[in-house]
Amino acid sequence: MTPKRQYKDILVFGEVEDETLSPFTRQLLGIGRKLAHGSNQELSLILLGPQQEKAAREGFGYGADKVFMAIDPLLENYITDSYLQAMEKVVKQLAPNVVLFAQNDKGMDLAPRLAFRLETGVTLDCVDLEIDAESGLLNQVKPVFGGKAHRVYTCPQSRPQIVTIRDRTFDPAEYDPSQAGEIMTLSLSLDPAKVRTRFIEKHKDDGLTLARKLTSAPVVVSGGRGLQKKEGFELLRETAELLGGVIAGSRTAIDNGWLPNALQVGLTGQKISPELYFAIGISGAIQHMAGCLKSKMIVAINNDKEAPIFQMSHYGVVGDYDEVLKAFNDEIRKSGSPK
Repeated sequence: MTPKRQYKDILVFGEVEDETLSPFTRQLLGIGRKLAHGSNQELSLILLGPQQEKAAREGFGYGADKVFMAIDPLLENYITDSYLQAMEKVVKQLAPNVVLFAQNDKGMDLAPRLAFRLETGVTLDCVDLEIDAESGLLNQVKPVFGGKAHRVYTCPQSRPQIVTIRDRTFDPAEYDPSQAGEIMTLSLSLDPAKVRTRFIEKHKDDGLTLARKLTSAPVVVSGGRGLQKKEGFELLRETAELLGGVIAGSRTAIDNGWLPNALQVGLTGQKISPELYFAIGISGAIQHMAGCLKSKMIVAINNDKEAPIFQMSHYGVVGDYDEVLKAFNDEIRKSGSPK
């Protein structure tokens, strides 16, 4: 459908952790600021849920031109129906040109549903975004074919243009404490009859905590089939601790029960982009590399000199991982841990 309204500006769906804007939201504000500046648009932030004035004020410091809060009893806890209803009303009130979500549990839940409600398009798991100067369309880049290629998508006939963004793909916005503004409150008047589910109680998800630590870690030490046994991860854990990082594994390591599911890296696991990624005993199948190719540096250790991982790593060692890592750990201790 051809948009009839004047859709303008960039809107970020914000999330709050411990009364402050989440690290992922700061990344969204970083790319949102860049898109807004390059296209002569404004950057807006929307926070749903209970009173979150402290986090809302942070939004100005992280580059938002406008900050909105929507407070309603139905938004006290995250429920898909209530948040979807709220975002539909928010978009209809503000008419943004682009809506940015995080590629996380909430973003993957809300973004496609919102696009369906608004009869517009959505692109999930974007790793690059750019607004075309001539057409004004958002070029939405995402990995395809298991990460072997990237494809550019556009949404020329409907608005808003909705995307989710992969974690650690964009630098977070820098904070400027001198920036301030007036927080605007939106009245949504949500309909309880349209909420088909009910919040009972909240339980801590240890797997989610592990996944968050993995996706935000600067260093990841990952093991695969070549470790041959679960005990091999004790050595990897030692390396990770010395480097201030975390451990992870390939699908084989997860299927063998060596690590929890939340620590799987790959096409069907976590997509990460740490500063340093160690691939220990991992062959380098494209299904695994789809989860770590955005790493700034990849170091491979494998006893098979023909392993595909060496074609995709920046540095590689052919040898027994046990000998190599023990020597590496000893050298780190001698020189002083970089943590």
